[in-house]
Order: sequence, then structure tokens, then C-alpha cells
Amino acid sequence: MDYVIGIDGGGTKTHLAAADRKMNIFCQVYGAGSGLTSLPAEQVRANLHQLLDCFFLKSALPLERCRCICLGSAGAGQERARQVLAGILAEKTGKVPLLVTPDGIGALAGGLEGGTGLLVISGTGSICCGRNARGKTARAGGWGHLMGDEGSGYDVGCKILRHVARAADGRDRFTLLTQLLQEHLGASDIYSLTDRIYSKKNEKSEIASLAILCDTAYSRGDWAAQKIMREAAAALAELVAATAKQLWRSLGNAPCQRSIPCVCAGSFLEKSANLKKHLRQELDILYPGVSLHSPAHSAAWGCAALAWEHVGQKTAKQHIGIKIGRC
Repeated sequence: MDYVIGIDGGGTKTHLAAADRKMNIFCQVYGAGSGLTSLPAEQVRANLHQLLDCFFLKSALPLERCRCICLGSAGAGQERARQVLAGILAEKTGKVPLLVTPDGIGALAGGLEGGTGLLVISGTGSICCGRNARGKTARAGGWGHLMGDEGSGYDVGCKILRHVARAADGRDRFTLLTQLLQEHLGASDIYSLTDRIYSKKNEKSEIASLAILCDTAYSRGDWAAQKIMREAAAALAELVAATAKQLWRSLGNAPCQRSIPCVCAGSFLEKSANLKKHLRQELDILYPGVSLHSPAHSAAWGCAALAWEHVGQKTAKQHIGIKIGRC
């Protein structure tokens, strides 16, 4: 059986899905993060190699029947990053055709069955990308944690830490986030908490994993968590509105005259009902007509579809209409 491999490489986790010619997913494996914006290249290499080893062990499929591997990775918007990632894959896969794209491309292909609309991601990082009926693509965000990533899990994690520090100084009132953070990290007080944050050289993904504490505190009425959540939603809404304006105002249509589907993806946005609630409210103000949806398929499914398209498989082209390249 001929097959392709689609890999969704995020900053925190990586999802591999193998598909036959009819886009039936017959084997899936999960592994640690593989985004170069979150992890050093050597760690990405180890994680991707381990993921591929796990797949071939689980599936018992021969490598020579693999027609193409498509990796959609955070940080793959730059040519140098794509070359590094392709090299890492080639070390394990030899002459199998490879396609490396930004993570938003695969997620958009999987999330939107018709291939037209928007996709907003809030995971370790944040980005919005989209495609209109004319095939034009656009993006906003995706600049990494130094230049952007507003509304991402990493951004929220950093804000949690800063609010806890401000409360400890007396610059702000008590926040439940202090207690939740200490329990999460096994710290007895603010000083041991500080030691834990700074002593282990925390990776972006570890800081991003703290974001779910904001959701817990929000549900319990904590003022700081509510403030952080509103700010995150507003930042994501700005990304969505900026992308939508690039795609639909160019067609001469006012935003309120269209119903534009927007798929929500990324570990933080998918897990947090509170973030989605505020995002919906913000979009009603910034860009009415955008409707939020869950993905039709996974980003790994989208990458598998792109892999078949890359090798000229016609059955995959009926599923997606997205051109390969940067959003």
C-alpha cells in the first residue's frame, strides 16, 4: 500500500498521521514538540527521529512505500528553518520526497473542508492565516515570542508569572494564580517558586503550559485571570481581523456582508472555553460576520493531504485548494 505521512509540528507536541490514497488515516502517533522557534535544533532532531521510529514500529510499513512526507512546523516560514527541518527528516527517510511548510498551512488545509476561510492558532505561539475564494492567502502574527505571539499560551504564561510577582510585592492585590502556580510547580512559597522558574532554564513550551492555570482561575472568579483572558482574546481578535481585512476587503465586500468561517486551533484555544467566549465577543466588535468553528480535520490530516497534492495525487486535490507556500 502506498501512503503519505503528515506531521503537525507544534512547540509543545507533534502529531503524525499516515494516510492512504483516499485520505483515510490508518496510523497516528504523538510525540514531543518540534518547532524551531521553541526548541534547539538538536532537540527537534531527537523528537522527530523518535516520532518516526515510533511510527514505523507501530505501523510495520516499509519506508519505500511512502510517497511523501509533509511537515507543517512552527517557525518554518523562513527558508533556513525549512532547510534545517528537511535535513532532519532526510536523515531518517532518505530519498522520500519532503515538503516543509509553516504550521498554519497544514492546519488551514485540515481545518477548513472547503479551503476558504480563516484559521487562528493559540498554542505555544499564535498566528492567524486564511484563504479567500480567489485563492489569495494572507497571515497576521506568527512572529515568535520576541516580536509577537500575543494571545498565545506562552504570552499568557508570562503574564501569569508577572501578576504573581506584582501581588508578592504588594503592587497588586491577591490573585488565586499564586496558589495555583505554587501547587502546579510544587513550590511552598514565592521564593521557592522563583527558584523553580529560573533554575531549570524553562523552555517556551513549559511556560506556555502554565496558561491553562489562567482558565482555572478565571472560572473561579479571579480578577487577574479575567484580565489576562480578556487581553489574550483581544490580541487574537486583532490577528483575525487583520487577516480578514487583507482577504475580503480586497474583494470589495464589507465585513458585515459576509459569513466567514474561522477555525480555532492550538492547545490553549482548543482547551479554553473562556478564551473562545471572549474571542467571539471581541470579533463581534472588530469584524462582525466571522463565525468560530472547530477544525473539520486535524492539522496532521491537512499535512497528509498536502503531501498527496505535492506528488500529484488527484484524490487529495478535491479536499483542499490551498497553494503551497507562506500564508
